Amino acid sequence: MLHPTPRSTRWLTVALVAYGAFLAVVLLTPTAGPQSSSVGWVDTLAHRLGAPAAFTAPGRVEFVCNALILMPVSALGSVRWPRTTWRDWTAYAFVIASGVELVQGLLLPGRSASFADVVANTLGGLGGAVFVAVLRSRRSAP
Repeated sequence: MLHPTPRSTRWLTVALVAYGAFLAVVLLTPTAGPQSSSVGWVDTLAHRLGAPAAFTAPGRVEFVCNALILMPVSALGSVRWPRTTWRDWTAYAFVIASGVELVQGLLLPGRSASFADVVANTLGGLGGAVFVAVLRSRRSAP
């Protein structure tokens, strides 16, 4: 599945469009209430699973969540468009994250823009693409 067939290409496109719509709703809502509660839920889960307190500080949990939210885009995109590289997806993630933060900062008074979110989202874009690249290299290794 790391080299798509015409049928899987359609499903990957549908998945990317659906996830893109989900991201638009989550990232461009007028307030950060749902996002904050999601970070709180992840923090509670991490504590219950025994994660050390140093790793579950609220700022760190939020950073990780911001990275994870963009990973599916670059992972699905890397499978959908196999010729794109991890460099491409890192750049795309940076552009997407910067655009979202600009909209949040300039057009959504209940939201705030954050350079840390741009960094986290960009790392997430890198992470998803690298994950697919590693899987591809392992499958093609003798």
